[in-house]
Amino acid sequence: MTICIGVLAANAKAVVCVADKYITFNEEILGETDFVKIVSIGENGAHAMISGNDDAILRVLAKLELKDDVGKNRSQTARFCEEAYKEAEREMVEMRFLRPFITTGDYEKALLKKRVNRVIEAIADEIGKNRGSEEPIFNCALLFCGFDEHGNPYILNLAAPGVCTDMTLNGFSAIGSGSGYALQRLLNNEWSRKYPIDRALYEVFDAKVQAENDMNVGYNWDAIVLTSEKVVPLPDDTKKMIDRAWIMLNRSPYETHDPIEDIPLPPEDWRPQLRTFAETLLPSEPSNQKNGGDSQ
Repeated sequence: MTICIGVLAANAKAVVCVADKYITFNEEILGETDFVKIVSIGENGAHAMISGNDDAILRVLAKLELKDDVGKNRSQTARFCEEAYKEAEREMVEMRFLRPFITTGDYEKALLKKRVNRVIEAIADEIGKNRGSEEPIFNCALLFCGFDEHGNPYILNLAAPGVCTDMTLNGFSAIGSGSGYALQRLLNNEWSRKYPIDRALYEVFDAKVQAENDMNVGYNWDAIVLTSEKVVPLPDDTKKMIDRAWIMLNRSPYETHDPIEDIPLPPEDWRPQLRTFAETLLPSEPSNQKNGGDSQ
């Protein structure tokens, strides 16, 4: 129950990642936290955005951390993700459905026999029903973003049943219960990987706000910008400025607002400020600087 969005920006020289901070345990226990959904993986600058239940996510991440080359090669990293997912799911299925009666190996051998006994059939049916339920014991999705050894960006989407899809050609992807709203917003705005970082930050935040139509997507958010050289978390004051700019731009001209109770407006020069911040991450080429501040 979340929203995580990754996009290519600045002519694919940067990756912008945005995630909410809402957490859901069940229908009764849910809310805003300081939960971190954008995590560093390995030593090659790759980051994963996470969605699902804690046990599944942590098992997959722990297995990815054991791979020294994770994030270095795109196709190899996709394979690592699929292997980690399937190994972690196998462990949880064994603990939940098989132990202490039978090992996973013996269970898989029993399924391959010409005649499968009723106990094995019943277990297989229960596992199948759980995988197709709204609350499976193994619920994990990852957006894996980074730059490979040649300085090329990638966005990998790992989801059930353990398939890792390379979304780099698309230039954007999203996971979580609010992903449909976010993806539709990006499409409606005719998303382009050519957008400079400042515009990308605003547009992706806008998509995140649309994802809040899902009741399990939270208001608070985190963001990082990846380049081939560095990883920069978005400062709190910059996030606040983007938030207030969005509120200002989406206010109805027919509504009146109490200046005492209302959220303050962003500074008048919020776009130049955001552009200045973007320039510290990845200086634009001279031919692009004229249009940089007018990126909306």
